[in-house]
Amino acid sequence: MSNAVGMSISTSRRSADERCMYRIRKWLAVPKNLLHLGVLVAYLAVVITVMCFHEPWFDEAQSWLIARDCSWHDLLFSRTHYEGHPPLWWTLLAIPAKTGVPYEIGLKGVQLLTATLMIWLLVFRTALPEILKVVLPFTYFLCYQYGVTSRPYALLIASMLLVGVTWERKNEHPWRLVSSMMLMCATSSYGLVVCAGLAVLWVFSVLFSVRSGGIRTMAKSLVSSPMRFVAWLTLLAVAVALLLDVWPADDAYRGTLDILKPMVPWGQRWAYVWLFFPSETLFTSFSDDTLFLFMHIPVADLVYAAVVSLLMWMVLGWIAHRRGLLSVLLLPYFMLSMVFCSYVTGHHLGVVLGYLLMVLTMCCARRPLSRDDIPQWLGSRWDAGMKAVAERRGERYAHRCARACSVLVMLPLLIGVYWTAYSSICDIRYNYSGSRAMASFIERYHLEHYRWMTGWSRMSSKIPNSSFSQWYKSQNGNVYCASKTEKCVDFTSWSGGSLIVANPYFDVNLIDNAYQGRTYLSWEWLVNQKQRAAQDIADWRSKPEPEFYDTVYQSFYFTALGYHRDDYVKYYIDTTITPWKDTWHRGEVEIYIRKDIYKKIFHKDPPASGIDDSVWANHPGAPRG
Repeated sequence: MSNAVGMSISTSRRSADERCMYRIRKWLAVPKNLLHLGVLVAYLAVVITVMCFHEPWFDEAQSWLIARDCSWHDLLFSRTHYEGHPPLWWTLLAIPAKTGVPYEIGLKGVQLLTATLMIWLLVFRTALPEILKVVLPFTYFLCYQYGVTSRPYALLIASMLLVGVTWERKNEHPWRLVSSMMLMCATSSYGLVVCAGLAVLWVFSVLFSVRSGGIRTMAKSLVSSPMRFVAWLTLLAVAVALLLDVWPADDAYRGTLDILKPMVPWGQRWAYVWLFFPSETLFTSFSDDTLFLFMHIPVADLVYAAVVSLLMWMVLGWIAHRRGLLSVLLLPYFMLSMVFCSYVTGHHLGVVLGYLLMVLTMCCARRPLSRDDIPQWLGSRWDAGMKAVAERRGERYAHRCARACSVLVMLPLLIGVYWTAYSSICDIRYNYSGSRAMASFIERYHLEHYRWMTGWSRMSSKIPNSSFSQWYKSQNGNVYCASKTEKCVDFTSWSGGSLIVANPYFDVNLIDNAYQGRTYLSWEWLVNQKQRAAQDIADWRSKPEPEFYDTVYQSFYFTALGYHRDDYVKYYIDTTITPWKDTWHRGEVEIYIRKDIYKKIFHKDPPASGIDDSVWANHPGAPRG
């Protein structure tokens, strides 16, 4: 009997395996499925390859350090008020960070999972045209910025795609949509804004679905589906809780330096959001990865980008209008634009791309794109042209021409693919940041237990009484307040240099003068800044000269603490090449080493000039001539 049971179990398992293999073979037999699988595999191959060479930069190190070194209470309820984002990303990173997984493996492992989810949804779950599914995954923001670099935006776009997929049947399956919207809210503050707009449209669509019966009947329609009403209340509760959680603290740095007057007027920033941002996501490269509050775009570039952006709005607006989704396209983006006017940097522009893809996914879910979406006046001319070609060269030739024209329309998307290739090659060939170089230098000579100091921020106290541009010009492009006659304000809570990006590689805090001993930048804008800075500088001054000083050279860094520049040797560690689309920026990783320590670790006398540029002189990135 036992043999019979064993045989039945074996037969049962074998038949289950056969059914599973049959389903797999049947799925792979569909050319479309093979195409989608090939796109996903190719995407992962590109991202993993570049990830292996990519050196994490400040944003990536900051998130890991918060996840690793903050208590759960601070991670969930305190840091959010200073970082401006919900804690979901840090919570995900905390799983490997707090369990001892090595820095880059844990960071990039979590990022790879979220990027895979984003592209899997785009390729397998949306009804977008096939050409978009093939090309879009390899464009700059989806592949490089949100694939290779580790930040929460891949998860944000994945949640947007989930919303796009579940929007059409929102009243039949409200929890599917609400779960996707809650994920979006928990991922980013931008997601909170987008979800607010979508929720308003959803409620109003139900409210005004009853065309007669008065206000009482309209109110009853809100609770006509108890499941949907409970889902709404749950979404509202989660959104309000997250909003309170990310609401800036009174002493939080808000990205505008608070004491500075923005260089770009509010109306101009709002115009950027509508007429500049859409084009910059896929087709133009006129901006940089900096705050748009201070970025003046040349008029010619702005006009060109505005034309491209208007074409994008016209096409997507026409598609959305034909499907009754024009309000879904415009209202949430209007709300998002108000937030962008307060704070947005270059790498946030991919959020705009994710938003547009979300709306296009909604449109395609309602009705796939077809020839009927071509305006009648354009369609008639197209038919006349193809008919003339068919009469001259035959139907087969006309069909080929039509396919060629369809491909040509999509060629501009290859611009984003080129940006990905350019940035990826730069990332592979050069150091994206100085994190690995600095960590390797410290580890090679066992320097992590020495005393390392880092610089801080010092700005003019006269800035509130004059325009930022005038003050900036008076500094000759130098943002430091270094004049002996000018009154300056020290922000000792803001440590700079390369030590923060090296901190994740070590169990100890490399920064001796870190604010409250934190390994990360805490972004406190202290109210009693002068008093606090005086106390900090007095405390640092009372200690002996540190063995290592990680800072760009400014005389006040030495004189304020009673240090002597002649006691140190400036030492070059490496060069960084940071790509942005089809451009790059170069920087140097340099530190100051006390001369007695220099002799101890290098076993040679320090150079008489006080600058050791022997490594730098032979470096391929060194300037010639």
